[in-house]
Amino acid sequence: MRTLALINQSAGAAARSGDIEKLVRDGFAKRGVDADVKLVAGHQIGEMAQGFVAERPRSGDRRVLVVGGGDGTLGSAASALAGTKVALGVLPLGTLNHFAKDLGLPIELDAAMDAIAANNRVAVDVAEVNGRVFLNNSSIGIYPFFVAKRSAEQERRGLGKLAAIGPALARTVRSASWQAVHVAAQGNRKRLLTPCVFVGNNFYDIADLGRRKSLSSHELCVYVVKQQSWFGLALLPFKIALGLIDATRDVETYRTMALQITSHRAAMLVSLDGEAISMDMPLNFRVRPAALQVLSSAKMEGN
Repeated sequence: MRTLALINQSAGAAARSGDIEKLVRDGFAKRGVDADVKLVAGHQIGEMAQGFVAERPRSGDRRVLVVGGGDGTLGSAASALAGTKVALGVLPLGTLNHFAKDLGLPIELDAAMDAIAANNRVAVDVAEVNGRVFLNNSSIGIYPFFVAKRSAEQERRGLGKLAAIGPALARTVRSASWQAVHVAAQGNRKRLLTPCVFVGNNFYDIADLGRRKSLSSHELCVYVVKQQSWFGLALLPFKIALGLIDATRDVETYRTMALQITSHRAAMLVSLDGEAISMDMPLNFRVRPAALQVLSSAKMEGN
């Protein structure tokens, strides 16, 4: 089994673990896995993953790319791996690790290496927008604006991701605006005025803190926040956290395999697994069923 492990040197857990490169290399060696471990900048991982995928496979080749970092880091690697036979091994070293948690992957480093060494492959869906893959969710409106402000606060003040949430949220509330968009899904097209459109890879239950029970149901989950007062909008995060969201009054919901969002703008800020980027319009979303092989514990094989 040809194994390359790429660890994002900026990942929070990597920075707190001392010599994480040696720790991971020795950990895999104890488990009989000969892994080429590299500590690299986060922006390099997508390109290095593409290079690994492009290598000529050997006879019976079962290559594994292990990625250590948060959801954004995993998403950049998944863009290269989706649709190939190269499996993704996950070392959850980020702040929130939504992808690992939703799949039931172990969060502790030793347990994560155990799961990778077991080499149980599970096929999961990925989603994409304009050709860019995401594992968890994508959105437009106030959330990507918040993500951009949070990143700016982290860089300006030298804060961690969690510490930057407060000041970024305050700036978001002051600057947020309504978006006039057309949403086309399931053969219907609607013009909507909304502060946020959320597109999830598989179904997110907003009554259960936004968790997913499956990543293999072959669908996008779309929530369009309905127009309401600013006070009502400010209450939404608390209503979601307390399970008090009204799926009829607060949001419009779609479950579909494909979606298009258009507006009068030529480009729009879009969040992809917690990373904000500018993308040209229109935004074309689709789910890619069972496109990604992930290494997991045996108990997950029915996911």
